[in-house]
Amino acid sequence: MAKLVCVMVLVFSALVGVSVAASPDLSDLDFQTELAQREEFPASDFIFKFPTEDQSTKFGNLRNLFINNDPILATLPNGGVAQNLVTLEACAVNQPHSHPRGTEISFVTEGVLLFGFVEENGGRPFVGGNVTKGQTVIIPQGLIHFAQNLGCKEAQFIASFPNRDPGTQTTALNFFGLPLETIRGTTGLSDKEIKKIQASVKANKNPSLDSECAKRCGLKW
Repeated sequence: MAKLVCVMVLVFSALVGVSVAASPDLSDLDFQTELAQREEFPASDFIFKFPTEDQSTKFGNLRNLFINNDPILATLPNGGVAQNLVTLEACAVNQPHSHPRGTEISFVTEGVLLFGFVEENGGRPFVGGNVTKGQTVIIPQGLIHFAQNLGCKEAQFIASFPNRDPGTQTTALNFFGLPLETIRGTTGLSDKEIKKIQASVKANKNPSLDSECAKRCGLKW
């Protein structure tokens, strides 16, 4: 009887032009209990190394542990977690950016790094300072922030997020990717000046170098 009713619904829908949405795939992780999800992975999968560099230049690299490269993160409650392992060579900067879906908690494992963020409109224009090996810094969700190595030796930190997909928006790259008219009206710059900056920002991939710091450290990249 149930099968007959289902067939009649499908026939009626076809006659009147109403589409019937496909049933969800119940084998998908999101439709299983968290316990059932975790049972699909062997115990060894919960012990991991950071993957190879997702974002790399000669001045440093970012190694991301996000949902796109570790499906185990889909099995964790309350949005899951994510991590970055960031290595910055001498005088390098992890360019200003924001994470729209996650607060960042970063632990410095090597060297000294200048961390800073800017608050929303009406807030403080800059909050930050030097963070040394063994210290932790917190970056509130959605705020523009950066990490910069102003020293002459390599530095490294681990950034953790209470979300399996915190997202990243690189500030300069995104802003100078807006329509020319918008940038012109915002900055007061000429089209020629804007295009010059656009080319520079696009070529200056993250992590990038502070040239004055490099001179101070006697570096020749």
